[in-house]
Amino acid sequence: PLEVIRSEPMGRIFDAVVLALYPLIVLLGLTYLDVRWTALLLAVLLGRRLVAQVFGSRETSIPVLIQVAGTGALLGGAAWSGSELFLRFTPFGISLIFFFQFAASLRAGSAPIIERFARLARPDLPPENVAYCRRLTKIWLAVFVGNSALVLGAAFAPDKATWALLVGPVSYLYLGVFLSAEYVYRRFRFQEWNPKNPIDRILR
Repeated sequence: PLEVIRSEPMGRIFDAVVLALYPLIVLLGLTYLDVRWTALLLAVLLGRRLVAQVFGSRETSIPVLIQVAGTGALLGGAAWSGSELFLRFTPFGISLIFFFQFAASLRAGSAPIIERFARLARPDLPPENVAYCRRLTKIWLAVFVGNSALVLGAAFAPDKATWALLVGPVSYLYLGVFLSAEYVYRRFRFQEWNPKNPIDRILR
Protein backbone atom coordinates (compact mmCIF):
# COMPACT_ATOMS: atom_id res chain seq x y z
CA PRO A 1 0.00 0.00 0.00
CA LEU A 2 1.05 3.57 -0.69
CA GLU A 3 0.83 4.56 2.98
CA VAL A 4 3.31 1.81 3.92
CA ILE A 5 5.71 3.12 1.30
CA ARG A 6 5.43 6.70 2.55
CA SER A 7 5.58 5.88 6.28
CA GLU A 8 9.24 5.30 7.19
CA PRO A 9 8.63 3.39 10.47
CA MET A 10 6.07 1.14 8.81
CA GLY A 11 8.29 0.86 5.76
CA ARG A 12 11.24 -0.35 7.81
CA ILE A 13 9.06 -2.97 9.45
CA PHE A 14 7.86 -4.01 5.99
CA ASP A 15 11.48 -4.31 4.76
CA ALA A 16 12.47 -6.38 7.80
CA VAL A 17 9.51 -8.74 7.35
CA VAL A 18 10.28 -9.23 3.65
CA LEU A 19 13.95 -9.99 4.39
CA ALA A 20 13.02 -12.37 7.21
CA LEU A 21 10.51 -14.19 4.99
CA TYR A 22 12.77 -14.20 1.92
CA PRO A 23 13.55 -17.96 2.12
CA LEU A 24 9.86 -18.79 2.56
CA ILE A 25 8.82 -16.50 -0.31
CA VAL A 26 11.39 -18.14 -2.59
CA LEU A 27 10.37 -21.63 -1.48
CA LEU A 28 6.66 -20.95 -2.12
CA GLY A 29 7.39 -19.08 -5.35
CA LEU A 30 9.46 -21.91 -6.79
CA THR A 31 6.82 -24.42 -5.71
CA TYR A 32 3.75 -22.67 -7.11
CA LEU A 33 5.15 -20.20 -9.67
CA ASP A 34 8.51 -20.28 -11.44
CA VAL A 35 11.91 -18.61 -11.09
CA ARG A 36 11.12 -15.57 -13.24
CA TRP A 37 7.82 -14.68 -11.55
CA THR A 38 9.35 -15.23 -8.11
CA ALA A 39 12.27 -12.94 -8.98
CA LEU A 40 9.93 -10.22 -10.24
CA LEU A 41 7.80 -10.46 -7.09
CA LEU A 42 10.87 -10.14 -4.88
CA ALA A 43 12.18 -7.22 -6.96
CA VAL A 44 8.93 -5.35 -6.26
CA LEU A 45 9.01 -6.14 -2.54
CA LEU A 46 12.72 -5.40 -2.00
CA GLY A 47 12.61 -2.26 -4.16
CA ARG A 48 10.38 -0.50 -1.62
CA ARG A 49 13.27 1.37 -0.02
CA LEU A 50 14.21 3.15 -3.23
CA VAL A 51 10.56 3.93 -4.00
CA ALA A 52 10.08 5.29 -0.47
CA GLN A 53 12.93 7.74 -0.93
CA VAL A 54 11.48 8.94 -4.23
CA PHE A 55 8.09 9.55 -2.60
CA GLY A 56 9.76 11.19 0.38
CA SER A 57 11.77 13.54 -1.85
CA ARG A 58 14.94 12.62 0.01
CA GLU A 59 18.37 12.20 -1.48
CA THR A 60 19.05 8.52 -2.05
CA SER A 61 21.86 7.37 0.24
CA ILE A 62 24.83 5.35 -1.00
CA PRO A 63 24.01 2.32 1.23
CA VAL A 64 20.51 2.16 -0.22
CA LEU A 65 21.88 2.37 -3.76
CA ILE A 66 24.37 -0.41 -3.01
CA GLN A 67 21.65 -2.62 -1.54
CA VAL A 68 19.29 -1.98 -4.45
CA ALA A 69 22.04 -2.50 -7.04
CA GLY A 70 23.31 -5.72 -5.45
CA THR A 71 19.96 -7.38 -4.90
CA GLY A 72 18.61 -6.00 -8.17
CA ALA A 73 21.50 -7.55 -10.12
CA LEU A 74 20.89 -10.98 -8.61
CA LEU A 75 17.11 -10.85 -9.01
CA GLY A 76 17.50 -9.46 -12.52
CA GLY A 77 19.82 -12.35 -13.33
CA ALA A 78 17.19 -14.79 -12.06
CA ALA A 79 14.43 -13.14 -14.11
CA TRP A 80 16.60 -13.08 -17.25
CA SER A 81 18.10 -16.56 -17.05
CA GLY A 82 15.40 -18.46 -15.16
CA SER A 83 18.14 -19.91 -12.95
CA GLU A 84 17.24 -20.74 -9.35
CA LEU A 85 20.88 -20.21 -8.32
CA PHE A 86 20.52 -16.42 -8.55
CA LEU A 87 17.72 -16.52 -5.99
CA ARG A 88 19.79 -18.77 -3.75
CA PHE A 89 22.79 -16.42 -3.93
CA THR A 90 20.79 -13.32 -2.93
CA PRO A 91 21.08 -13.90 0.88
CA PHE A 92 24.84 -14.24 0.40
CA GLY A 93 24.92 -10.92 -1.44
CA ILE A 94 22.86 -9.23 1.27
CA SER A 95 25.17 -10.60 3.98
CA LEU A 96 28.20 -9.27 2.08
CA ILE A 97 26.56 -5.85 1.75
CA PHE A 98 26.07 -5.69 5.54
CA PHE A 99 29.70 -6.74 6.02
CA PHE A 100 31.07 -3.98 3.79
CA GLN A 101 28.76 -1.36 5.34
CA PHE A 102 29.98 -2.24 8.83
CA ALA A 103 33.59 -2.31 7.62
CA ALA A 104 33.25 1.09 5.90
CA SER A 105 31.91 2.64 9.11
CA LEU A 106 35.22 1.81 10.84
CA ARG A 107 37.28 4.12 8.65
CA ALA A 108 39.01 7.06 10.32
CA GLY A 109 36.74 10.01 11.07
CA SER A 110 33.55 7.94 10.83
CA ALA A 111 31.36 6.68 13.67
CA PRO A 112 30.97 2.88 13.67
CA ILE A 113 27.48 1.64 12.90
CA ILE A 114 27.00 0.20 16.39
CA GLU A 115 27.87 3.59 17.91
CA ARG A 116 25.26 5.28 15.71
CA PHE A 117 22.64 2.84 16.96
CA ALA A 118 23.73 3.37 20.57
CA ARG A 119 23.50 7.15 20.28
CA LEU A 120 19.88 6.90 19.19
CA ALA A 121 19.08 5.77 22.73
CA ARG A 122 21.84 7.70 24.49
CA PRO A 123 23.29 10.72 22.63
CA ASP A 124 25.83 11.47 25.41
CA LEU A 125 27.63 8.14 25.06
CA PRO A 126 30.59 7.83 27.51
CA PRO A 127 34.10 7.24 26.05
CA GLU A 128 34.17 3.67 27.40
CA ASN A 129 30.94 2.87 25.58
CA VAL A 130 32.25 4.48 22.39
CA ALA A 131 35.34 2.23 22.49
CA TYR A 132 33.12 -0.79 23.13
CA CYS A 133 30.93 0.09 20.13
CA ARG A 134 33.99 0.15 17.87
CA ARG A 135 35.16 -3.24 19.13
CA LEU A 136 31.66 -4.67 18.78
CA THR A 137 31.43 -3.44 15.19
CA LYS A 138 34.65 -5.36 14.44
CA ILE A 139 33.20 -8.48 16.10
CA TRP A 140 30.09 -8.12 13.93
CA LEU A 141 32.37 -8.29 10.89
CA ALA A 142 33.48 -11.76 12.00
CA VAL A 143 29.84 -12.73 12.61
CA PHE A 144 28.93 -11.64 9.08
CA VAL A 145 31.83 -13.68 7.68
CA GLY A 146 30.42 -16.76 9.40
CA ASN A 147 26.90 -16.02 8.20
CA SER A 148 28.13 -15.37 4.66
CA ALA A 149 29.92 -18.73 4.65
CA LEU A 150 26.74 -20.43 5.87
CA VAL A 151 24.42 -18.94 3.24
CA LEU A 152 27.03 -19.41 0.50
CA GLY A 153 27.24 -23.11 1.31
CA ALA A 154 23.45 -23.27 1.44
CA ALA A 155 23.27 -22.00 -2.16
CA PHE A 156 24.64 -25.37 -3.26
CA ALA A 157 22.22 -27.42 -1.12
CA PRO A 158 20.73 -30.43 -2.97
CA ASP A 159 17.17 -29.09 -2.81
CA LYS A 160 15.34 -25.82 -2.20
CA ALA A 161 13.82 -26.98 1.10
CA THR A 162 17.29 -27.56 2.60
CA TRP A 163 18.42 -24.19 1.28
CA ALA A 164 15.41 -22.45 2.86
CA LEU A 165 16.11 -24.18 6.18
CA LEU A 166 19.76 -23.11 6.22
CA VAL A 167 19.28 -19.48 5.16
CA GLY A 168 16.15 -19.15 7.29
CA PRO A 169 15.92 -20.79 10.74
CA VAL A 170 19.58 -21.88 10.96
CA SER A 171 21.01 -18.51 9.90
CA TYR A 172 18.55 -16.59 12.10
CA LEU A 173 19.39 -18.81 15.09
CA TYR A 174 23.11 -18.18 14.52
CA LEU A 175 22.59 -14.41 14.51
CA GLY A 176 20.07 -14.56 17.36
CA VAL A 177 22.42 -16.45 19.67
CA PHE A 178 25.12 -13.82 19.15
CA LEU A 179 22.68 -10.94 19.64
CA SER A 180 21.36 -12.46 22.88
CA ALA A 181 24.82 -13.23 24.27
CA GLU A 182 26.09 -9.74 23.47
CA TYR A 183 23.03 -8.15 25.06
CA VAL A 184 23.52 -10.06 28.32
CA TYR A 185 27.27 -9.33 28.36
CA ARG A 186 26.71 -5.61 27.70
CA ARG A 187 24.15 -5.29 30.49
CA PHE A 188 26.43 -6.91 33.05
CA ARG A 189 29.52 -5.05 31.89
CA PHE A 190 28.06 -1.55 32.01
CA GLN A 191 25.40 -2.24 34.65
CA GLU A 192 22.86 -0.25 32.64
CA TRP A 193 19.39 -1.59 33.34
CA ASN A 194 16.06 -0.51 31.92
CA PRO A 195 13.49 -0.90 34.72
CA LYS A 196 10.68 -1.06 32.15
CA ASN A 197 12.28 -4.02 30.39
CA PRO A 198 11.23 -7.37 31.95
CA ILE A 199 14.37 -9.06 30.62
CA ASP A 200 16.56 -6.47 32.33
CA ARG A 201 14.66 -6.94 35.58
CA ILE A 202 15.30 -10.70 35.45
CA LEU A 203 19.00 -10.27 34.59
CA ARG A 204 19.50 -7.72 37.34
